[in-house]
Amino acid sequence: MGTPHTPPTLEIQANADESSSVQVWRRFFIFDVHFVSNLARLWHNRYLIFALTQRGVRARYKQSLIGIGWALITPLAMTAVFTYMYSALGLEGRKTFPCPPVLYLLFTLSFWNFLTRAITNGSTALVSNMDLVTKVYFPREVLPISSVLTNVVDLVFSFLLWAGVAAGYSYLRPGVAFSYPHAYPFLPHAGWLWLPVIFFFHLLLILGIVFITATLQVYFRDVGHLINLGLTLWLIITPVLYAIGAFSGGRYTTLINLNPMTGIIDGYRLAIISRASPWYTAPNWEHHVVGSVLFSVWIFLVGYSFFKHEEQYFADVV
Repeated sequence: MGTPHTPPTLEIQANADESSSVQVWRRFFIFDVHFVSNLARLWHNRYLIFALTQRGVRARYKQSLIGIGWALITPLAMTAVFTYMYSALGLEGRKTFPCPPVLYLLFTLSFWNFLTRAITNGSTALVSNMDLVTKVYFPREVLPISSVLTNVVDLVFSFLLWAGVAAGYSYLRPGVAFSYPHAYPFLPHAGWLWLPVIFFFHLLLILGIVFITATLQVYFRDVGHLINLGLTLWLIITPVLYAIGAFSGGRYTTLINLNPMTGIIDGYRLAIISRASPWYTAPNWEHHVVGSVLFSVWIFLVGYSFFKHEEQYFADVV
């Protein structure tokens, strides 16, 4: 008996699929020369982004008993668990946090939960709206952008929750001022003006990642599993559940400092909790907020260019 022979049509299809995958990765490194015109076209469709974002917010809390309360339950529950854990292990007395641990955890978890939800939702924006992608013409980046902006509402409410708890500490626990003089009182001050600036670069970082993951998920559906794994590992090397000052000169200090979210989280902390300039870096810290800002701009440029290069193939592949 002769050896089994693969039909020519199957070989051609396999080669085509393989070459298509290779082309995807090659186009990833090509910068879009029409970047400015694409942004101008996107600005022209800003009302569409607003409409889709509004629809996403309504759909998320439609027929929900708690509604927007879910934006508060998640950070509160995680804060309660980790605060109890730190208390049980005796870590609260080490003063490694720039403020009471409950305030630090509630503060950082609000911004981290925004990142995880935005990346998770934004990465599936194209495959979840395949009817729009295949039948209606519009700038496809509108879908992941609106998916990301939908989570801003949750961030606003969780941050207001932190502000309320922090204000309660200022009035109900005045003795905290002796333990954390640089952060007391926990009330609005001039440093809060840095909040929209840092949030802008935080948003650029998320959008750049979402443009890449949303594009790759059109071609490879298992990207979603890698995103969940990556976010879990990313949390470990980000100063969310611990203060950045707790790791100074340790084995993993370099990895933590190279993490772009380290500068973003610490920028929020410096401006709002520590009442310092976000561009300040302590002498024994290697990381600087400027590094995260530059990386956020770079990843946004690369991600958006990659997305626009692949946009013409979405309708055929999805």
